Amino acid sequence: MSHAALADPVAQFRYESEMIPALRAALPDVAFGHRYRPSVEVFTEVPAVHGRPDVVGVRFDAAAVQSRRAAGVSPLSGDTEVRAIHAIGASGAEYGEIAASIGMSRDYVRRAVVPLLSDLGWVTRDGERVTRRTEALWVGQRVVTVEAKLRDWRRALAQARRQKHSADAAYIALDVRAAARVAPYADQIAHEGVGVLSVHAETGRVRVLARPVASPRRSTAVGRALVAERALDMMTRGTREGQISPVFGWTLPLPE
Repeated sequence: MSHAALADPVAQFRYESEMIPALRAALPDVAFGHRYRPSVEVFTEVPAVHGRPDVVGVRFDAAAVQSRRAAGVSPLSGDTEVRAIHAIGASGAEYGEIAASIGMSRDYVRRAVVPLLSDLGWVTRDGERVTRRTEALWVGQRVVTVEAKLRDWRRALAQARRQKHSADAAYIALDVRAAARVAPYADQIAHEGVGVLSVHAETGRVRVLARPVASPRRSTAVGRALVAERALDMMTRGTREGQISPVFGWTLPLPE
């Protein structure tokens, strides 16, 4: 892609919030591919381990979602519960093993963590042993986050670097003029684990300037699961929009 093609847009976004509809519409194709579009849901402001990404796409395992709903397995709400389920694993674990894995006291795990997991339908208890139910399946097959900024790409990059620990792919999305300035460094940014998107104000077209080098899935497992669980909770409640922070979209408009 030539830099000239990015340099002279007919129109510009005035606020960051104006970029969101274009990103929501394009994300299933640009970050997941046409083949997976039917199984991708797009959300805004989903709480992650660190902050709230502006846009989140999740490719759900429809069979796992259905199995969980039929069995009454509710979404997990916090990273403590997600880490505990990872600690329990497929073969089960005792209170002390769970506590050692998640860095909490055995008594707290016994009194608070495991009872909550039981109430949510994730585990059964037999004395000291905690076992994960077979219907308690992870539902997020792929998670993608996007941080949108008009001009401040360095701030977007700092935010996206935090989100890459909660995603299969983390991106920054910039107005085309800012994207033109970043384009020479896009491959370097992507090598550090953050992809770069440009968004055209007039056409709404979203282009991939660089795709991120993926982090090891093991290192992102808890973060990805947490985002998918919270997204599933939103979807179950009939919404795709999380609570918007007070400053979202308050960036001053660009001068005429």
